[in-house]
Amino acid sequence: MMWQLVQDELLAFYGGKSKLTELSDLTIDTLYGSMWGLNYRYMTLSDALMENRKAMISYSLQRIDKLIGHPNFTFKERQIPRCRVGYGTYGWKYDKKIIKLAIKKASIIDTAEGYGYGKVETELGKILKDSAPVEIMTKVRRDHMSPLAIRAAVVRSNVKLNTVPHVQLHFPNNKYPDAVKDLVTLRQFNFIKSIGLSNCSIDMIEYSQIFLSEYSGDVISTVQMAFNMLNNRISKTFLPYCQKRGIVVLAYSPLGQKFDKLKSPLLSKIAKKYNSSQAQVALAWILSFNGVIPIPNTNNVNHFKENILSNDLHLDQNDVLELTNYYNENRETN
Repeated sequence: MMWQLVQDELLAFYGGKSKLTELSDLTIDTLYGSMWGLNYRYMTLSDALMENRKAMISYSLQRIDKLIGHPNFTFKERQIPRCRVGYGTYGWKYDKKIIKLAIKKASIIDTAEGYGYGKVETELGKILKDSAPVEIMTKVRRDHMSPLAIRAAVVRSNVKLNTVPHVQLHFPNNKYPDAVKDLVTLRQFNFIKSIGLSNCSIDMIEYSQIFLSEYSGDVISTVQMAFNMLNNRISKTFLPYCQKRGIVVLAYSPLGQKFDKLKSPLLSKIAKKYNSSQAQVALAWILSFNGVIPIPNTNNVNHFKENILSNDLHLDQNDVLELTNYYNENRETN
């Protein structure tokens, strides 16, 4: 039923009978999936629609058509573990010291085959070779989604990282909507610990999970999305969907692209209340949402240690609500 409603809203929007601001959160989320799938990733949603409204809506409708009338399926019951701060290697400057700390202290180390044009995985693998076991998440580039390319990419990541990683599709690619099928094969041959998506929408998760449920019995374990106090769009519909189904969300840019944008008198006041830094409160705010792992990236060892201490900061629910309401008034649209 919900996908029929989304289809009706998209058709009305395409026909000019409704405005973007009148669409439901689920329909908006579906359009975000189209934006990333068509590689409009550096645009706002409104700008992407201005760029190619027809392609955006057509791509959304194609996906929704596949879901309408499909037999219901259920996710396996999965309990989300207590989530803690991870470490993101985007922009890592190859300092071994911070990675060795992350191996000991971070819940997960996130990377991608495209980071540093491939060098990040290579340098990370040199350190991991002689380290204690740690959970590693990597991502396949959107231009490596063909069957042959995706298999080569995952095998290459295994060799470079010297470990079996969890693997996500970095960005959807409308040319290869069934790329998750190839991850299933790689999972069955133990090249992958778990299957995940990144920069996706609920309908993309649903479509992938329908396939996994029918053909492999596997599950979508994680998704990676931008999430912080200013860019908190996913908290409305996307995050509750994942929480209900036991899908862990890795929150990238948890402190924003520039942390100065997140600083505010309210954040400063609450930080003083807990004798913490503003960054720690911002991360603790994310940790207050069940099933979310923030993965801040930093090349500063002291900042890393500061971030990890957020695990021990438990905000009062009134403070969480006050921060949420404050930043919702200044919310980013993309």
